[in-house]
Amino acid sequence: MELMKSKIEQAIELMNEDFRVFSTLVLKQFDLLEKVYKSQGDLRDEKLNELDMNEKVLDGLEVKMREEIVRSIVLYGPRASDLRKIMAYHDMSSYLERMGDLTKNLAEYAVQLKSETPVLVDIRGRLFELLNVSEKMAQNAIFAFTCEDNLLARDTIAKDNVADSLLEEITRRLIEVPVADMNQEDLRDIVCMSGMAYNMERIADHATNIAESALFLMEGRDWKHRDTREIM
Repeated sequence: MELMKSKIEQAIELMNEDFRVFSTLVLKQFDLLEKVYKSQGDLRDEKLNELDMNEKVLDGLEVKMREEIVRSIVLYGPRASDLRKIMAYHDMSSYLERMGDLTKNLAEYAVQLKSETPVLVDIRGRLFELLNVSEKMAQNAIFAFTCEDNLLARDTIAKDNVADSLLEEITRRLIEVPVADMNQEDLRDIVCMSGMAYNMERIADHATNIAESALFLMEGRDWKHRDTREIM
């Protein structure tokens, strides 16, 4: 029995190490995304290529973690507490991989933004604010999970309302733009910013999911689809 417990502990330790590598690379993708926004020419192309290469690594890490999870459940028959950890890592791998996909989408949208029309530049500022909120939520959710900090997890969940409000504002303002006065470049930017806002809000949603999984790991309660006031 002791030998089986040791195997489970080793398996969970391996999952934890993979999660650290996975989450660190996702956070690096956010840093690269910011550099894509700010750079031009060859430097921008270099950062885009790095994003693409990292995305392939993220895909491979997700597959690796899933194989480890299935093998651990089938071979070692984990106890309830260990199974809770294993299922939390299962959820994490999905959320992190999706964040990676969304970050790559954002980079592809970002390189298309060209318009200097004042109303669109102003909306773009709010868009970057949404990106900052979503990125901070992702960072905090990962740290909450890694450090088992339930207060930080709850704070991350509470911030999802901020992301939702920003998405609603940006969407409303894009709809209200007088398109009859816009040129082709302006119209392309409107479409790109709409797509970017959606992808950013999805990152915030996945950060919330990670924070909820962190609470599940720490407290043994499933907080998904609960009212935020109940969680707090």
